[in-house]
Amino acid sequence: MLVIGICDSETAVRSLLTEFAERYHLETGNGVQLLCYSTGEKLLRNYMLELDLIFLEIPFRKMNGLAVAERIRQQDAGVRIVFLTTVLNYVLEAYEAGVNNYLLKPLSYAKFCREISHVLEKKSSVEARWFLEENKTGVYKIYLHHILYIETDKKHTLIHTREENITSYRQMKQHEALFAGTSLVRCHAAYLVNLRYFRKLEGMTLTMTDGTRLPVSRSRRSYVLEQIKKYGFSFQANPFRMNERQEEKKAEEMEGTKELKDVKEPKDAKEPKDAKEPKGAKE
Repeated sequence: MLVIGICDSETAVRSLLTEFAERYHLETGNGVQLLCYSTGEKLLRNYMLELDLIFLEIPFRKMNGLAVAERIRQQDAGVRIVFLTTVLNYVLEAYEAGVNNYLLKPLSYAKFCREISHVLEKKSSVEARWFLEENKTGVYKIYLHHILYIETDKKHTLIHTREENITSYRQMKQHEALFAGTSLVRCHAAYLVNLRYFRKLEGMTLTMTDGTRLPVSRSRRSYVLEQIKKYGFSFQANPFRMNERQEEKKAEEMEGTKELKDVKEPKDAKEPKDAKEPKGAKE
């Protein structure tokens, strides 16, 4: 899923970029999460490190867009920033502030897609991350996005991938350190799950897209829920279907996250009896 930020003081511009995103979604089937802001201050106040691309107006009436870009770069070196303008007065300053490109208004769908292509190329290189795992059977090349989950297996650990299960001599703490900052999250003392394949979280059970059910410890549930929301997996399949409240607000101010379906935590949730949990595993 692509996470795109739109920061422009003009409602018409935010609406146009939203239409471009909807068209792109329909044409490609790729999921898009939109975060819309009318001022740079609001963007910074609600900034998400998961943003892949930001369309940023320069300048703003209050806080200059260049200053916003500099602040973003201080905390996020990876996001692609494209500034929107009607004149070329700020081009050099923008590049110095860490902006990747600029688009002149009026905006076109073709140029919008071109910026997405740049982001996808970068994301593809990230997904190409792999590591070597060696055991007594052989040496295995494992791609990060092929891992479903990792579990403890007696003195060792077992890496479940889309193709096969591979025994690892690494301890769970070593896996956790190796995959820090990725979509693999420690949900239990005995499990590390790839949120790429998350389907739902009910009580203390996390269900994956293939139907596998894994336990979530009480001490880690809040953290896991936070990571699920952080990585955008709590969004519905159609990212552009807005609820009633958003429809009412759209005409006035397109702002905030679209189609966020909160995962609600039930009261007095109990440990599931049929959740997969190895004997002797303790939190």
